[in-house]
Amino acid sequence: MSTVAAAPNCVALSAIDLSQNARELDREHVDALASSIALRGLIVPLVVRPDGERFTLVAGHHRYAACRSLGLNEVEVTLREQEGSSADSAAENVVRKQLSPLEEAHAVAHMLKEGYTLDGAASVLGWSSKLVGARAKILELPEAAQQLIGSGELPVGAVATLTKIAEVSPALCDAAVAPIAAAEISGEQFTSNPGWVIGNALRENGCKAFGAYLATLSSHDIAELRLGKKIEAAYAEAEALHAQIERYAYGPPTIRFGEAEVDQARAAGVLLEFDHGTPIITDRALYRELAKQAIKRTLEELRAAKQRAAAERTARRAQGKDERTPQQQLDAEHRATVRQLAARAHGTNLDLGTALLGKLATVDPADLDVARFFAYGLLGPDGHGYLGGRDHTVATIAANGIRLVIEEHRTTTTPTLKSGRPGKTKVTYGEVQDAVAWLWRFVEGAQGAGELYGRALVVFAAQHYAEQLVLPASERRRSVLPSSRKDVARKAFARLTKKLLPASHVQLQRALEREARAHRKPEEELSASVGEAPRGSTPQDEKQEA
Repeated sequence: MSTVAAAPNCVALSAIDLSQNARELDREHVDALASSIALRGLIVPLVVRPDGERFTLVAGHHRYAACRSLGLNEVEVTLREQEGSSADSAAENVVRKQLSPLEEAHAVAHMLKEGYTLDGAASVLGWSSKLVGARAKILELPEAAQQLIGSGELPVGAVATLTKIAEVSPALCDAAVAPIAAAEISGEQFTSNPGWVIGNALRENGCKAFGAYLATLSSHDIAELRLGKKIEAAYAEAEALHAQIERYAYGPPTIRFGEAEVDQARAAGVLLEFDHGTPIITDRALYRELAKQAIKRTLEELRAAKQRAAAERTARRAQGKDERTPQQQLDAEHRATVRQLAARAHGTNLDLGTALLGKLATVDPADLDVARFFAYGLLGPDGHGYLGGRDHTVATIAANGIRLVIEEHRTTTTPTLKSGRPGKTKVTYGEVQDAVAWLWRFVEGAQGAGELYGRALVVFAAQHYAEQLVLPASERRRSVLPSSRKDVARKAFARLTKKLLPASHVQLQRALEREARAHRKPEEELSASVGEAPRGSTPQDEKQEA
């Protein structure tokens, strides 16, 4: 069978001249064609135009070069009275590798339209027949998918999956590629998990295509499908049976689609199946029927389960009726009562939520009990030891705050030297437990809610802002301010307290920051010169981190 419309003729290879606009050849392609021609012969004739007693090559420059390399005397040609056809030009353009996958698809389509077979086009292009067929498939896709493949936003590897989707539901194919065109997801995500991409597209408002995972059926799905009064009654019975059989289960029974439903959808040609993920059905009418079928089957299974459970209970009672001891009887009655109370607890919890939202959501800020809840909750228990943990908040505040800022917890001594001059002044801080006792007396002495809030802020600020340089390094601790969502508590604390800091504290803080910066730069230069990592942070750095 010929691969082009016109019948081939045999002419001498030496009688064929190259056109003036012949372009540089791909030597690897020429060698591959030569091997094929030597094995199978020239499947696709050269296309030539008569020029007096000679011929001018119109299409097939790579085949011509391959025939020359094999030393052939005669070759089959197809005569063209005019310049080459669109198929000829398309073949030449593809061989020169200047086209995108979409442009290659159009070129292959031209070749097939003008008479090339898949094998013939594959031979001319140096491709496999499978690749030629795959390129032709691109033009069977919706326009949006074609453009995404042409632009490279969708990889060529997605063509087979897109073709499968388009064959079942063109509208769903359009919906699946829409988020790729909008740059909401990538083409690679589609290739790796098309089922997820389709599910994501179906959830978007305005999606006109229908599709549903054929796995389970939710109560929302059942309501939306409007399955009729009989099925709704069957589902209600299934819910009641499920509650009886599974007393501790939460929510309605799970309606699962089985292999029977999957086979029916597959046979109807409306099922999308991928290597990974749940199958997707694309026909709403069949989906409704399968949903009815699954609900009926689930109801029958629950009825059978109820009968089995009843039979088992009867057997247990018959076996143990005469063997139950007084203690066992007492325990059985207790469990029965507790089960009844547990059933009441579901409604009681809802009543509790209503009461809390209605009566406790807004409180009086002047209520001292409200203030106690928050202030004492932040401070935590007394705590013993000095670890800086959550259960030792008070001890840490006392040791690293109260002792340092309250004068009665320090002793200042200045010795006299032998020369009679005063020596170096030494400050000694009191016991931590004494500071803890002072803290609780201070907090518990509040007379109102506002004062309690304020006193709690005082003790936290004492530990947060006190300069711990006066303590040995082993006794220094980070701030015990509570952590919170988006650091809201710490930011509010800073707004309340920073404006109250004395000028001496601000000046000392700035001096420490200057010294830290002045020390850090030469230290980094020294470390770089000897190839070592900089030493740990300074005490001031730790203070800033806290």
